[in-house]
Amino acid sequence: MKKICHFFVDYDILRLVIILKALFKNKTTYSKEVYDKFLEFHRNKFGLKYKIYNILIIGIILACIIYLVAYHIYSSAIVFCIILVGFIVWRFFKPISDVAKEYKSNKIQNSTTYIFNFYDNYFTVQDKKNISKIKYHKLYRIFSTKDFFYLYIDKTYAYLIDKTGFIVGNPKNFYNFVKKRKSFLPFR
Repeated sequence: MKKICHFFVDYDILRLVIILKALFKNKTTYSKEVYDKFLEFHRNKFGLKYKIYNILIIGIILACIIYLVAYHIYSSAIVFCIILVGFIVWRFFKPISDVAKEYKSNKIQNSTTYIFNFYDNYFTVQDKKNISKIKYHKLYRIFSTKDFFYLYIDKTYAYLIDKTGFIVGNPKNFYNFVKKRKSFLPFR
């Protein structure tokens, strides 16, 4: 009976070793230059769509205000003016302050290095203090540029993977790996 139990313990240890072996490992340093490249990419990729959406919403709100003023419904027109100001602050000034706050953060100012370990069903992101586990289905979009992979977790935030930072694996195989893991994701 002891030998059977011993076999299961050894099997579990062996399974743990196999599971924890990273298929890809990457070391990327986030610096001001890297962040600037990402911001430029993000603006070029989503800027026009963002502007068109904003102009469309502002146009609709302005049309409502004009209609309400034309029919002398001033109290509702004031409410729509407040909504317009709130929308403009939310869509224009908040992103600017978010970027400024991120740019002043320690990870950008002090050039923080992150280690990315990619496994079958998830990947981990590790710095000197923390480690995070992210499953591939949580990714929003993935983009490939000349120098980086951008793994977006939502419309605004992304993990930046330097193509020259692969310790285990290479960019071409990583590209195919991520494509298979997230085949329904928009990948460019």
